[in-house]
Parts: sequence; structure tokens; C-alpha cells
Amino acid sequence: MPSVELQRALSVPAVPARSALSSIVHEIADSRGDWSDFALMLSFGVLGLPDVGYVAIPVSVSDLAEATEPRHEIRFKLRARRSPEMFPEFDGAVGIDPTGASNSSIWLAGDYAVPLKGLGSFFNQTLAHGAAEKSLTNMLTELAEGVVARVEKREMSAARYRLVFNTGD
Repeated sequence: MPSVELQRALSVPAVPARSALSSIVHEIADSRGDWSDFALMLSFGVLGLPDVGYVAIPVSVSDLAEATEPRHEIRFKLRARRSPEMFPEFDGAVGIDPTGASNSSIWLAGDYAVPLKGLGSFFNQTLAHGAAEKSLTNMLTELAEGVVARVEKREMSAARYRLVFNTGD
């Protein structure tokens, strides 16, 4: 079973980033909000084809379990919504680690099982050029961008509130 361990730096503090990540993952799992149509993405170029578009595979997230100690993590299982037997399944976790007073990092780690056992592994590594891991890398990038956007939006809203209601004090 292949494993992945990926991480990205974030320009936001860990505490609000954890809250944002938790709400995003729950929105994906519940198919609601801005994340209701979440899909794994992979460009045609990664597959060795002319880079003129991408493949999007809608996924479902299940078996959520969130822990804050000793390390923040949200465990989950990821499967394709349609024809799940044709696509890899991912069993892993995502979380936020502090890296400073105003910075953090998001990580994604776990194992994925490709269909058709050995033949599927061979196909994924040779013909598909590691498509499963690359789509998980794209997922982490999308989650990281979503976390930063959500934290920044909340901070701007709080700053606007303080400016409007704290003037003249």
C-alpha cells in the first residue's frame, strides 16, 4: 500500500487555521457550502497527454475523527463518489502544526490503495505517472488555499467590526 506524507507552509496562525480546516473538511464530508462539490483534480499533462485540461473526480469523505492532542489531526477516508472500485481509496489524516507566532503548516499523510492490486500499482506508477499521489498533492494545495482564504476573511471581518464599533472610544 503506497503512502504519502505531504505538507505546505501557511501564512496564518495555527489556531484559526485549525478551525478553518475543520469546517472545510466537515463541509466536504457533509456535501454542503462552498465545498459541496469537492473533487480531486489532475491535469492531462501529468498523465502524459497534451496539457489542454484536467480530470476531476468527485470524492466523498467519511469516517471523520478529529483530535487536538498530541497533534492536531482530522482522520478520514476518501473515495470516489462514482465507480469507487475504479479509483484509489485514501485512508489518512490532515492537520495543522504551528511554525511560529503567525505562521503554520498544513500536512496530509496516509495510505492509498489502488484498484486491481499489483496491476493497479504498476499502472499508477508507470502509465499514470503517479497520478494518485499527484491528485493528493493538488488536494493539499486546494485545502491550504481554502484555509488561508477563510482565516483572512474572518480577520478582515473582525477588523471591520472593531473599526465600526470601536470608533470614538
